[in-house]
Amino acid sequence: MSFLAGLNDAQRKAVDHHNGPLLVVAGAGSGKTRALTHRIAHLIGHHGVDPAEILAVTFTNKAAREMKERLELLLAQKLAQSQFGQPWSTLGPQDQRQLRSRIYREVIKDLWIGTFHALFARLLRFDIDKLKDPEGLSWTRQFSIYDEGDAQTLVKEIVTQELQLDPKRFEPKKMRWA
Repeated sequence: MSFLAGLNDAQRKAVDHHNGPLLVVAGAGSGKTRALTHRIAHLIGHHGVDPAEILAVTFTNKAAREMKERLELLLAQKLAQSQFGQPWSTLGPQDQRQLRSRIYREVIKDLWIGTFHALFARLLRFDIDKLKDPEGLSWTRQFSIYDEGDAQTLVKEIVTQELQLDPKRFEPKKMRWA
């Protein structure tokens, strides 16, 4: 099974590019996820690139999840052919689950695929427990990064529930920037 099969010329060109970074910009439904998924599989399967060396940044968690799922299936399909000598579609559900689980453990979990927030939260968690500020304060890996909506919800909760203030008089949105 070739990772170039079934791709159009533009997708094939993106997949076959293996020296250095690649930016893929195209409209909705143009096959970006397909091209990137096949490129990652090609880098790992054909060029022997360590999954931990691959970074794919998406705009949404849904896109990252979809990319990981597609990649897991694509690599499992290739492994089915090499391990069992038969196409993925002919394997029983247990063998398919076993192959997907193996691909997840050996490849997917080490990939850097996600949104900017998710990737950098993962990066921060690596050694944050070793960091101490000048006053001796330290942090744990159990933290959350709030986006604007989360921050507004928290401020509103503090204003209305903790401080028991009238949200019409003390507008949480204005207090956020006070």
